[in-house]
Amino acid sequence: MYKKILNIILIILVFIYIIFEELVWEKFAKPLINLISKLQLFTNFIPKILALNSYLILIFFVSTFIVVELIGIYAGLLFVSGHMTSAIVIYVLKVPVAAFIFWFFSIVKHKLLEFKWFEVTYNFLMSLISKIKNSSIYIAIKEKANELKKSIKEKFFSTRSKFKKKAIYIYKLLKQKIKF
Repeated sequence: MYKKILNIILIILVFIYIIFEELVWEKFAKPLINLISKLQLFTNFIPKILALNSYLILIFFVSTFIVVELIGIYAGLLFVSGHMTSAIVIYVLKVPVAAFIFWFFSIVKHKLLEFKWFEVTYNFLMSLISKIKNSSIYIAIKEKANELKKSIKEKFFSTRSKFKKKAIYIYKLLKQKIKF
């Protein structure tokens, strides 16, 4: 009985992780990080950031990271309590700040890893993520999610889809009606 409950909890956690990885990270945060990296405004700051004292970098990174995570927890609590719109808005507003802090981390990672406790924590988290991604539950859920995504794309967005044809028809009809 205990093992079944543990498996159910693991499946739920892995499913949540995959959703956040697919939706939030891949669709929003990663493109934002790429955009930040390319903006001249931010690239001009890189030498100035690297010139900062390691302790100042650590304080800025950890405090910003904690605030971002607390915002995420608050959004989760709002979601669980039934305030879904507020939760989604707050979580979406958190994404740009999280993207910035990931960009910042990519620049100062070597300085942060100079702190032994930070290095141990970082390696532990990377090991944990690796274990999750190599677990049979993760792999099975990821495969099912990919099958579901493929099925949804094929059913609703393929060229032979009635849904797509109806959406195009409605769009064209609305476009004609709205024209003056």
